[in-house]
Amino acid sequence: MNKVGQFETEFAVGVAAAAYVVNSIEKDEAQHRITIERSRQDTISRVRNSDRVTMRYSSNEVRTAGETSRRKPMESSKGGGSSAGGQRLKGNYSQRNALETKADVWEKAELDKLNKRYESMKASILAWEKEKKLQAKIKMERRKKEMEKKIRRIHEFYQSKLSRIDEIAGGARAQVDEKKRNEELKIREKAKQIRASGVVPVSCFCF
Repeated sequence: MNKVGQFETEFAVGVAAAAYVVNSIEKDEAQHRITIERSRQDTISRVRNSDRVTMRYSSNEVRTAGETSRRKPMESSKGGGSSAGGQRLKGNYSQRNALETKADVWEKAELDKLNKRYESMKASILAWEKEKKLQAKIKMERRKKEMEKKIRRIHEFYQSKLSRIDEIAGGARAQVDEKKRNEELKIREKAKQIRASGVVPVSCFCF
């Protein structure tokens, strides 16, 4: 596998891992919302049941107080009945407040745990991101150095080729100059002979 294919494979694996983490976070969040909603509904049901029990108990107390009032003086029955009913109502309100307080405490604790869990997940994602970026930077620097070495070798090869071309071209020019000098020497020698003999050679153009 070449380097490009390896990078694409690592990228695909990273995307899949990130998608898995996000999916897990969404599932946990949905489950937590369901749990909180169930707890809230349970708390409301307990409070309503407690209210119904108290209302039935209070009705019984009122009926009992009415029957007793027929046998006792009016003043004593009124005082006793209202005092007992008030104590029952106060007890019911106290119980309901205690349940609501417990629900609030539980909700706060669960939300704190949820926040810590998601912060831990985000920290893991951030650490993974930094590690992958660092690895990518290291690979990039390594490949950059390799490319710089290749460029230097290519440049050296290019300079060597230029030197070789210069050498060949210089040799060819020297041969041409040497041949030209030889031919010029021959022409001058022949010109001397013509001057000495007075005979000009005839050039023959035969086809």
